[in-house]
Amino acid sequence: MEEQSKEPQLLRALGLREGLAIHLSAIIGSGIFVVPATIAGHLHSMGPILLVWTLGGILSLFGALTVAELSSMLPKAGGPYVYLRHSFGPLWGYMFSWNHFFINTAGSVAAIAVAFATYLGYFLPSIGSENPLLSFHSMMLGHTLDVTIKGTQLVAMFIIAVGTVINVRGVRFGGWVTNIFTLAKVSALLALVAAVFLSDKVNFANFSPWWPDHWTGGLTSAFGISMISALWAYEGWATVTMSAGEIKKPERNVPLSLLIGTVTVILLYLSVNLAYASVMPLDQLAGSPRIAADVAVIVLGPLGASLITVGILCSTFGTINNSFLSDARSMYAAGADRTFAPGFGKVHPRFRTPFVTIITLGAWSILLTMSGTYDQIAAYVVFGSWVFYAMTALSVIILRKKMPDLPRPYKAWGYPYATLLFVVAAGWFLYSTLVEDPRDAIIGIVLLLVSLPFYFYWTRLRSTDRTPHAQNSNS
Repeated sequence: MEEQSKEPQLLRALGLREGLAIHLSAIIGSGIFVVPATIAGHLHSMGPILLVWTLGGILSLFGALTVAELSSMLPKAGGPYVYLRHSFGPLWGYMFSWNHFFINTAGSVAAIAVAFATYLGYFLPSIGSENPLLSFHSMMLGHTLDVTIKGTQLVAMFIIAVGTVINVRGVRFGGWVTNIFTLAKVSALLALVAAVFLSDKVNFANFSPWWPDHWTGGLTSAFGISMISALWAYEGWATVTMSAGEIKKPERNVPLSLLIGTVTVILLYLSVNLAYASVMPLDQLAGSPRIAADVAVIVLGPLGASLITVGILCSTFGTINNSFLSDARSMYAAGADRTFAPGFGKVHPRFRTPFVTIITLGAWSILLTMSGTYDQIAAYVVFGSWVFYAMTALSVIILRKKMPDLPRPYKAWGYPYATLLFVVAAGWFLYSTLVEDPRDAIIGIVLLLVSLPFYFYWTRLRSTDRTPHAQNSNS
């Protein structure tokens, strides 16, 4: 015990402000800048469009209400890893961490970093040049390996490295950066909404038709596809729970971050959609690949495109930093429990951060950026992620039976109906994904199964290792 007490621990240095910033930054990425055009392409009436965004937000809120109870009773680093470990067993917690860390987060960081570099090319056109900066070829196992690095990839790798260094240096520094860039991205969206409704470009005739004359089977299918897009735009509503080990009074501040943050995002998304449609007819909105920039140009002229591009740059970098600050903790929890390599559970003695997981996430994301496979990985991860979302929600029901006496400072609102409704919605999402894109769903399952040998190796090693080691605070 004396030896364990000397091990450095995570530092509880984040408050409610940082919790809210983490939650908002995790959800508000690039989705709200592109998804409204996608949904308008499927649904051609303003009423169904707003209904999709409202229902997607409500389902995400139900998910947030559910994990809020879990976070209040088990306020530990790792979030869903902890809940799944206690309800379904350590294997399921580990598989969540594997999927979330190596596939979901790393693929997202790589993709968002490339998006950052692409938008930076608006101000520095040379970055977007198709001419490679570096190119080399080699033979590996009889196959030719071609590696080409363009300007956007080089900038993306640099941005990932910056995010890595910031978050290794300390949770306070990482939290401060998240606060600044979350404020910038939210302010940019609010400024765009205000600019629209204060301009003379508003035309409420664009909202017509408000509702389709007839609801057909094809419209039902389009509505379902649109719901998938909306839920993707709300993705990230459980991220703040992974930082619970570094948040002050987590039993209070994590649930508040989940509830206040999710409601804020719903209202913001609805306002942004109304603003877009106020100045662009729905048919034009549906055909816009850069809807936020196009609306900004209509309202503010050429300066608008520059301002919204700055907002997108803030949004993308803030999301990258947030991934290191919060998402990296998922594999830290597995390493500290020794269901994965114990080095992943180490805390830096000076900076008090899980530096091994942060550096690994940065290095792996950079490799994905170089390989150009991040888009494919993002597609593969959807199915597995929603399996774990459904299981996490069910954990509330299971743990109320397994741990009835554990204090619950917050109890899920609408239990069990809101929880079960979210589980049903997750099941529908999984079914739709399996039907619409079975190949990516199957590959996602295979990527999960690949993790099993590592789990059995490390857990077997743990059982035979009689030397003292630091235990995760989640134990």
